[in-house]
Amino acid sequence: MSRHVKLAATALLFVSLSGFAQYDYNNDFTKAVAAHYPPLVRLLITKGGKQNVQDAAGDTPLMQAIRSHDREITDLLMHYQPDLLLLNTSNHSAATEAVLADDADSLPAVLVRDDPLQVAQSLGIATKLNKRRVLNRFADLLGAPAVDEMGHGFLSSPLSYIEPGSRVAYAFSPTEDRPDVCAKPATKLLLQGKICKVDGDRISVEWQLLSNLDNEDMHCSPQKRLHFARKQDIGWSAKFLGSCGAAPEYFSNLPASFDYRQFIVPELR
Repeated sequence: MSRHVKLAATALLFVSLSGFAQYDYNNDFTKAVAAHYPPLVRLLITKGGKQNVQDAAGDTPLMQAIRSHDREITDLLMHYQPDLLLLNTSNHSAATEAVLADDADSLPAVLVRDDPLQVAQSLGIATKLNKRRVLNRFADLLGAPAVDEMGHGFLSSPLSYIEPGSRVAYAFSPTEDRPDVCAKPATKLLLQGKICKVDGDRISVEWQLLSNLDNEDMHCSPQKRLHFARKQDIGWSAKFLGSCGAAPEYFSNLPASFDYRQFIVPELR
């Protein structure tokens, strides 16, 4: 890292520390990863920075580190057990980013092997883009016949790999002010959850997490990134996250089910 980048990162840290009680460390967390400065990343984690924070594109710090081929920070973040189920606005997971970066070293640790959609879609990308290193690593993990079958199988018939339990994400903006989640019509929101029903080409999703990716209303909350997870409170969850086959009550523009193609990554559409 250049001396100027280190100085900037250090200055950023001291400014942050001066207002620890009120400060939103999560925004600085993503900047520290982008600056490729492991000591600052480690310190922000210990001071309350959440490595599962998602930026305006829904990217986590781990996704960013893998995409930039930053082995040191990727290993550091993995030490703190990131949430590998998180997806960005393009339905990319950390495993998707590893495939696109041809990062065979990260793939075994970040691949959620019990999610058939993530595995098959990752193999579809690797096959289509001929990512040889990750294809070889997939062969080590799953066996060469399975890799060939699933990679080409997903490209020819993706619906075959759409199963209940797989994770998907849906980015949208509300049609009106939604102050309970600090959202306006220009705000980007991201729902994440698991497929709960497949009916032909249509799927239903049980949403588990609602994220405000670009809160600009500091009067509503001082946090730049907001996350609202499903609760035991059935009424609250129905309002903000809905249920299987039922859209969240709080957002008038959300459907109750989706064409499965909505959740295929752009690289494979």
